This record gives sequence, structure tokens and C-alpha cells, in this order.
Amino acid sequence: MKIGFMQGRLVKPLHAPIQEFPSLGWEKELVLANELNFKVIEWVLDKESIASNPFIINSDYVKNALKNSDITIGSLSDDYFLQSENANILSEQMLTHMETVFTKMSELNISIYVLPLLESKSIKKLNISQQIFLLKQIEEIVPKNILVCLESDLDSKNINLIFDSIDNNVFRINYDIGNSAYEGFDFKEEINDYFNLIENVHVKDRTLKGPSVPLGEGEAKVVNVLKELKFRGYNKNLILQAARIPQIDDVELMKQYKKFVENAIF
Repeated sequence: MKIGFMQGRLVKPLHAPIQEFPSLGWEKELVLANELNFKVIEWVLDKESIASNPFIINSDYVKNALKNSDITIGSLSDDYFLQSENANILSEQMLTHMETVFTKMSELNISIYVLPLLESKSIKKLNISQQIFLLKQIEEIVPKNILVCLESDLDSKNINLIFDSIDNNVFRINYDIGNSAYEGFDFKEEINDYFNLIENVHVKDRTLKGPSVPLGEGEAKVVNVLKELKFRGYNKNLILQAARIPQIDDVELMKQYKKFVENAIF
């Protein structure tokens, strides 16, 4: 397992309190990540910076910046999708956006696209036929070298109903430890029901129907989840997406979080 982090966690945010693309500090963050011995990040696309995000406007520049570091982009979180104000979960404009993102991902050899189907874009708003129809539209535009990892607020029973009707070579699951606790799901039941579909993991802690909190202070049983994943043979990325603590320096906090995860899995 490789421990990575959600882009922007090592530098102070400019706008969003927790997660955003670090427009003024993304290159500095690569240097800091090297110093902390991180090997992988999850790139962030958001509405605030979409027009200036180098991933979109100059992927060659990003590629060169990565050559000067020991960091790879393991996955991409499309927060722009989540922040879109379109009333529909999926629109023609959004499909066009996804096609652009997939092209850029291919240029940068990024294979995991995290699609957040929750909050304002919750897939629970749709019945099973509508859910499958939505995903089939996306399936038509996904290149063979990319996996679309669904991050949803569905329980394991309903997730399996969907995956029984879609191409598992195109779609997988982004398992978010904190969001599972927020929904009150049983992590052992979830992992047992769809372990083979989990392609990426977000590591954070939350309270039941509440906010993100520091690792170990919520109801997510993060250590137990990590140990269960290790026991099952999970060998992919663990992406730190844990809560910020204003009183603690961002770099120091990430050191603590990284150590927390290392103690659980090594």
C-alpha cells in the first residue's frame, strides 16, 4: 500500500476551508511532499480554479514538474463535477468536461478518476434504472486506460445492484472511510460485500451525520478499517483526506496523519 494525500493538504487554502486546488502553491507542495517521503497524490479539479488549473491548460508543464519530484499522480478527484450548479446530476456540458479530463489524464498517465456521486450530486436521487442509465452514458466516453471510481452515499446492497449491471472493467469503487461512518454503514459489511471493487481509498474520520474530525476522534474506526483492508490483501493507494486543524501547521499535521496510518498498516 502507498500512502498519499489529497492535493492542497500541505499548503494553506486560499478559499475553501478544507479542500481546493492550491493555485499558488501546487509546485511548492510537490517539494514538501518529497521531504515527507510521500510518493503519490490525488489531483484536485475544482470550480474555483478550473479555468487556470495547469492540469487542464498545460499538462506538459505538470508533467515536467513531476519529473523534478519523486511524486506521481495516482488519481484525480473531480470536485468540479460536485460543485456544478446544473440541476441534473449529469448534463451534456459535464460529459464534455469529462472527455477533456480523460484526455488530460491519458497524457499524464493517470488511471483513476474519482467521481463524487454524493451531496448535491447524490445518486440516491435516482432509481436503479436511472442510476444505470447515467453510468452507461459515462461508460461510452471512458478510455480503456482509465477506471472511473464511484464515491457514493449508497449502502453496499445498492452498490452491488448497480455493479451487477455495469462494466466492472470501467467502473470501480473509491472507498471513503469517513463518509461510510457519516452514513452509519458497517465497514466490515461493506468490505465483505465489494472488496474486489475497491480501487482507491480516502482516509478520513467523521462523526455520524457530522463533519470531518481528526483521525481517531470520530466514529469511523479508521485503524480497524485499515487493518481489515490489509488483512483482505488491499495493496493500492491510501489517500489522506483528513480534517485540517487550524492550530496545527499543515505540514506537521500531515506528518502526524501519515504516522497514524503507518502505525495501523505496517
